[in-house]
Amino acid sequence: MRELNMIEVETVSGAGFMSSLTSSILGATFAGVAGCILGGGLGGDGGGILGIGTIGQMTGFFAGGIVGVIGGAIGGALVGWDSPDTVTSLVIQFVNSVNAGTFLPRKAAA
Repeated sequence: MRELNMIEVETVSGAGFMSSLTSSILGATFAGVAGCILGGGLGGDGGGILGIGTIGQMTGFFAGGIVGVIGGAIGGALVGWDSPDTVTSLVIQFVNSVNAGTFLPRKAAA
């Protein structure tokens, strides 16, 4: 028998499962928050029946959050912790932009 290298050991033993699981949880959390921010901010732009758009905003908030959680979980699982610079840099960039107030839903220029 030959000795396995590190990539083969991780593949055989399933060692990458926990790293992709934790990355998936982190991605789902922050993408869900981003989806809620964008969906809630842009959901009521249509006005609604009385011009308020409360129902549209509430729908956008929940739908954006759900889509963000699903997309973030899938993306986080695919990226995994094999390249932690990617996952952590995206999360840090998101948190910094929310804290600085630069992560705002903006309308496209007409």
